[in-house]
Amino acid sequence: MEHEFKFETTTGAGDETVQCVLTYETDEEGTYAENLKSIHYQGVDVFALLSEDQYTEIEMRGTMMLSSHLIAEADHSASVDYDMRAI
Repeated sequence: MEHEFKFETTTGAGDETVQCVLTYETDEEGTYAENLKSIHYQGVDVFALLSEDQYTEIEMRGTMMLSSHLIAEADHSASVDYDMRAI
């Protein structure tokens, strides 16, 4: 099943903020098939305008942010008491 992770990062000489969507899949081992789906700057898709280096850098940042997000989500889930017998 494909999942989406939305994040913001900066790129370019002016460190402009872009909004990105990273797709990924999961299994019992973790995540795989991470891939940038879209990159927008001020609402305009700039995916095709980026250099290969910029694309690679944004994809690496997104993958690291996704990893941190999933760890924080797992930590939160482990700390929440899901005992709903009283409801």
